[in-house]
Amino acid sequence: MKIAVFGGSGRAGHVIVEEAIARGHQVTAIVRDEAAARRRLAPDVPLLVKAPQDVTTADLAGFDAVVDALSVPWGSGLGYLHLDFAKHIIEILANTPTLAVFILGSASLKMPGDSQPMFEEFPPEASQAPWYDGANFQYQEWQFLETVTNVNWIGVSPSEAFPTGPKTGYVMGTDTLLADDQGQSQISTGNMAAAILDELEHPQHIKQRFTVRDK
Repeated sequence: MKIAVFGGSGRAGHVIVEEAIARGHQVTAIVRDEAAARRRLAPDVPLLVKAPQDVTTADLAGFDAVVDALSVPWGSGLGYLHLDFAKHIIEILANTPTLAVFILGSASLKMPGDSQPMFEEFPPEASQAPWYDGANFQYQEWQFLETVTNVNWIGVSPSEAFPTGPKTGYVMGTDTLLADDQGQSQISTGNMAAAILDELEHPQHIKQRFTVRDK
């Protein structure tokens, strides 16, 4: 499988690149900073050095799958880029067979027993938190994807915590936040990468969203 990873040198993205390569796939990392990418990725990983919004349909021609692993720093005021990048990727992949995976925020998930996404139940004071801007636009990203019918998109929401960590096994759910027996809701970058590659190799959630937590 030929896979392109937006944000392929980022905290989550580079782990996805490494997991895909380990499984024998052809992977291109789409990055903004070539020097930073070369410090983090193996020297033989192909790079496409472009800002995400400058990537074209021609750039992605021939790819079987695209992963949006782009991140925005908390408190940067740039949360809107989550939605902008998703819209751009959808536009350039329209009416193609390419699979497109989008890493969404956990705020679009429901708490166990609730009928509404967590984002819709945040108290007004939450809007002052540094994470709110990103959560807001990733929630809008999820709402946008639900309207898309001409791209084979797949959404994946992490657990409440999404730390850097190894591949140890994961549990999958759908629209409800997952937690273990101790109430911990966490998915490591290694397990997220494994879940994404498992989904790309054997798609089960086209035009749907799933969530994962550490086993």
